[in-house]
Amino acid sequence: MISTKFAGLGDIKRPGLSVGSATERLLCLAYVEKRLMFLCAAKMISAPQRDLKVLLGRLQYHAAGRCHSLRNRLREMRTAKVRIDGVPNEALAILLDEALDGDDSREVARIVWWIHQELLATYEDYLATTNPLADAPTCELIETFLLRLRATVACLCAHLDQLGVLQPERNLSPRLRQFVDAAGGVDGSKRAEEIVGLEKSAEPFVVPRKPGRDAGLNQVWDYVKPPMENVADHFAYMLGIRLSEINVAEGLAVVLCETKEMPWEFYWDISRHLWDEVRHSMMGEAAIEATFGTVSAIPMRDYESVYCMEAPALEQYATLGLEIEGAQMKYPIGKRGEWEFCRDAVKDPLMTTFQDFDWADEVLHVNIAKRQLNEWFRNGTQELSALAEAGKENRARVKERHPPVRISPAGTIR
Repeated sequence: MISTKFAGLGDIKRPGLSVGSATERLLCLAYVEKRLMFLCAAKMISAPQRDLKVLLGRLQYHAAGRCHSLRNRLREMRTAKVRIDGVPNEALAILLDEALDGDDSREVARIVWWIHQELLATYEDYLATTNPLADAPTCELIETFLLRLRATVACLCAHLDQLGVLQPERNLSPRLRQFVDAAGGVDGSKRAEEIVGLEKSAEPFVVPRKPGRDAGLNQVWDYVKPPMENVADHFAYMLGIRLSEINVAEGLAVVLCETKEMPWEFYWDISRHLWDEVRHSMMGEAAIEATFGTVSAIPMRDYESVYCMEAPALEQYATLGLEIEGAQMKYPIGKRGEWEFCRDAVKDPLMTTFQDFDWADEVLHVNIAKRQLNEWFRNGTQELSALAEAGKENRARVKERHPPVRISPAGTIR
């Protein structure tokens, strides 16, 4: 029987954790979540299987969200910002450096599954240990984490099943286990073993600048843009553009991982932007399947991926936020025009909904870019505009390397 005494909080008379002990655990957990965000973003770029790629794009944002919430909670618990931004446990840093090694899809999925499962068990242990009255704000945060983590672990298990990774293979390798033991667990609460030396991470990790692609997706360099009056042709073109936004997401993963020593809020905003672009690509995928029966009906375009992988991180982000997405705010062309086209000309309810939310996301992205980039540069708009303009020209030069192709209303190349 559930007791309503003490607001239904449960066993509030156990001593639980002190603020100092709770803080030490939460610092480790926030750090692991931050590093998980970077790991998922980096591995998303090179993942060839689309299902794994978009899942990693989602999971990097979930990890960023948990990190963001924990950082806010730590500030409420007498924790100095320098400690929140620092590395609380050197063995954890080594563990997560070592986990970055390798791009094999089975190994990546297995490591990401293990980290999520370990986080799930550790958060559950935190709830069972701390005083649910004294530490109620943390407990309420963690309770929201657990719902999503359980669903994530189940989803990753299903993906491992698809990859043929059997249950015994899912245990952490002895190589990585020694780093977990040295850290005393992912929250540092257990007896720590002796720190072991670097293995795979002796050399710094380099973000891959070659995106993986699923063999089931066709690719072309670029599309010919039909006029809106050719409704069927223009709709097929629009679906291809949405599907191809995975290129932008991968570029943002480069921005996230290569841009060092930025305030946390920068990474939090880029993580959200990255996830939105993954969502937009899935909108295209879902609409193509709903229209043509298979996502392979319309090819992805490549040139934007090539630009994102070649361009400096800062240039491509300025170009994306100020030149490309900023231009999409114009009317009657731009995002509002795309939404009206799907609603009034195509009369496609699903794509109308997708374009409505895509439009809202793009407004957010432009505002994020203006805020973040202005914080980067002392010279403000003049320096930003020059960087974005240079990026626009470089992008145009990449685009001109090969001629575009026409996409028919049936999704085939003409």
